[in-house]
Amino acid sequence: MPAARPHPLLRATGRALAVVLVASAAVAAGIGWLYLLRDVGGLNAGPRIKAALPLQRLAGGSAQPLGRLVVAWLPAGLAAGIGAGAVSQLGRPGRAAATALVGLVVLLALGALADAVTASEPIGDHLRSQPHRVAIWVAAGLMAAGAALAPAIGRGAGSHASWARR
Repeated sequence: MPAARPHPLLRATGRALAVVLVASAAVAAGIGWLYLLRDVGGLNAGPRIKAALPLQRLAGGSAQPLGRLVVAWLPAGLAAGIGAGAVSQLGRPGRAAATALVGLVVLLALGALADAVTASEPIGDHLRSQPHRVAIWVAAGLMAAGAALAPAIGRGAGSHASWARR
């Protein structure tokens, strides 16, 4: 007797959750890279973007040059796009949109949390100011661009092992 296949809605929900987890992990990676790169002098190219590192607000180092943001967030988006393609059936536009949306939501929430921590205030007091932060939109846009550049592998490419043939 063949094994019962999960309901299509359950499969789609699982794939959507997997994409959210992949994109959220990519946001964490992008933040980590940006913190690691904050003292690299060779990446001082471009204008300084305010609040790129919200937890550095009190130390005076929250603004970062655009070059650092590109080096941190574009590869994070690329990884998210590859991961989203491996766990879903999304094409390039879908992977880019999902990565941008998840990245934006996670960065808005984390920005509010960071501001609340550094100001010792409730998080709700800081939610409204987050959409006005250019750094959040730049990061989400760079992640979307990286995801759009990502090659299709895994499920999105038609088979589980297609990455091994490329």
